[in-house]
Amino acid sequence: GFEPEKLKYLVISHSHFDHCGAVPYIKRKFPNILIIASAYAEKIFTKEKAVNFISASNKYMIDKLALQSEYERLNLQFDGIHTDLVVSEKDILDLGDGIEAHFLEVPGHTQCSIATYVPKLKALFPADAVPPPTDDEEAIFFAGPQYNFGMYKQSMKRLASLEVEILASEHYGVVIGDQAKQILQEGIRQTEKFESRITDLYQQAGNFDETVKKAAAEILQRNELDFMDREMQLTVLATAIRKILEYAGLMDKPVP
Repeated sequence: GFEPEKLKYLVISHSHFDHCGAVPYIKRKFPNILIIASAYAEKIFTKEKAVNFISASNKYMIDKLALQSEYERLNLQFDGIHTDLVVSEKDILDLGDGIEAHFLEVPGHTQCSIATYVPKLKALFPADAVPPPTDDEEAIFFAGPQYNFGMYKQSMKRLASLEVEILASEHYGVVIGDQAKQILQEGIRQTEKFESRITDLYQQAGNFDETVKKAAAEILQRNELDFMDREMQLTVLATAIRKILEYAGLMDKPVP
């Protein structure tokens, strides 16, 4: 059975609400656990505005899914995250018995994204640095560059070069064996397919809003993200489209 005392670390792959929103609950339930995150994620968690946004996003989805009673019963309130251990590129955590967790900085989806690789087990925890798998080979599962598309592609290709037999996605579960490596390669193929389709749509439509509208009708219909409502999915898709068009030089990057 599960032995709570063996739970020592929790790695936050990045600061999006669907990947860190339950951390305060887990910390309350397992107070001795050490929270691990990148330096940039730690910086985000110190900002009141970011904490309020994550909390509001959590509550928004809980209300949308009618899970208010579970929210109250389990005390799922998001009240901030304290990072116990900051990790960066090439940092290694010794887990005992010859098992090490290697941390890789994989920006692109976000600026703060990290992946975890366990060489002895050939296990990769890629977070959202690669698109989640789809069982429809003809579908275009839209990629997730919410920060920088060029970095996103580089990070994805880097992860695909690793020897992987266990792929533990934070969306839709774990894949093992040959299929784990195949999904990483498929993620590259799907991302390139998505990139090509978006640039084609933009050149046909001639403006950003129309491109998002056409892409949503074509892509979201086949690839619903069941942990987000339609409005939030449209926001994520629009950001990904903007990052692709910026990378292609078809749109100017916003002035900081």
